[in-house]
Amino acid sequence: MAGCNQPVAAAVAFDMHLKHGLCIGVRIPAEDEAVLALSREALLPEEARYAERLAPLVRRTWIGGRVALREVFGRMGIDAPPVMPNDRGAPGVPIGIAASITHKAGLAVALAARESSAHVGVDLELDVSRAHDIARRVLTADELEEVAPLAPTERTREVLLRFSAKEAIYKALDPFVRRFVGFQEVAVRPCPDGSGAVQAALTRGEGPFAIDVTWRRFDGVVLTTARVVPRLLSS
Repeated sequence: MAGCNQPVAAAVAFDMHLKHGLCIGVRIPAEDEAVLALSREALLPEEARYAERLAPLVRRTWIGGRVALREVFGRMGIDAPPVMPNDRGAPGVPIGIAASITHKAGLAVALAARESSAHVGVDLELDVSRAHDIARRVLTADELEEVAPLAPTERTREVLLRFSAKEAIYKALDPFVRRFVGFQEVAVRPCPDGSGAVQAALTRGEGPFAIDVTWRRFDGVVLTTARVVPRLLSS
């Protein structure tokens, strides 16, 4: 209970060593006072002070993401300085570290890896039907043809998976291209083994990049990760 001078620990929902790094999900408290207590306990003072200036809804997810990232850093043995937003709004992590944050409903997720030339991205989506069909907004013409034969429920889940994979890819691409990448610039074909084939056709000609994506479904969510590296540096 907030205000009782007891340590407030992050409620870890999952802890996974994935292909693209260590990924941890934490549950965000429902009450604002509990969120602030978690911030004061789990974040560095500069991070906590920054969070207190944010609007309540933004503050809740910002704190959740930073708490998840601090959990990852702690388990990786990384003594990182305050992680403030960089000029692109992403977590400003130390050189030699690639990291990404995502959140959905009451869950915040962070992914981090020791990387010298690559960047990573993570996305989390609730694995539920949507009120509106987003396929034409987020899929390329070829992707629309690929999902067209699927039964309605399977098609909805496939569209959501591709959307999530693209979100993770865009986060990993952003440090290189430093711009918004449209949904028509990347196509993803998920594979049954949790990998995916990615085809990029960036409209401004950036790259080429080696883009790797992974996905998994569990506990009612879809979790996707991406790793992007200039192709000349890819192993």
